[in-house]
Amino acid sequence: MTQKKRIASKLFLLVLVMTMISCCFLGSTFARYTSGASGTGTLSVAKWDIDFNGAAGTDTSLNVTFDTLSPSQNPYVDTARTNSTGKVKVAEISNNGVVKALVTLTAGTEPTLSCNSAYGTSGVTTDGIPTEAECKEVFKINWYTNTSDDKATATAYTKSVELVPEDVLYVYAEVIWTSDVDDLTGDKADIRDTWMGENVTGASWTLNCTAVQNSQKP
Repeated sequence: MTQKKRIASKLFLLVLVMTMISCCFLGSTFARYTSGASGTGTLSVAKWDIDFNGAAGTDTSLNVTFDTLSPSQNPYVDTARTNSTGKVKVAEISNNGVVKALVTLTAGTEPTLSCNSAYGTSGVTTDGIPTEAECKEVFKINWYTNTSDDKATATAYTKSVELVPEDVLYVYAEVIWTSDVDDLTGDKADIRDTWMGENVTGASWTLNCTAVQNSQKP
């Protein structure tokens, strides 16, 4: 009986040892396959690059100056006499980015005159010396744009223009000298034109350009 108990104890110990060994294998060597990896997500920012090139050489305000223009040489015959500079390119706006841009021009209409003499206070009709307002009303400026560098096909600017990437907006201006305005016509207009030719040295207008994003990526 005692010998049977010894055999049973040995068998129990053997089973216990085998169970512990099995648990070690199941806990390590026979575990399920597990794999891992890591990475980095990268975002490229869409490029925004608008170049404004004009007479002033800045990207916020383009001062447009015309310094060679005379009145018409023709005598007055019941029709207002005019002379024009023709269309002159004053700015190039380039979209060097990768998204579309909506370009808006805010163009001045009243000139700033450069004058080397004092304006009159009463006007041409009174003392033969025009007031500043009488000089300013002679000049009118018209603005044109085109997406190709061709002033002949440039059209009058009336609204914002969309520029696709790598596109360029060309801006043109035309100044018109109208000698006969309102009640200053004929001989009176000639007096004004003559005084301006002797004393007014130039006229300038300000052109402001803004560009805003008009598409997105992707």
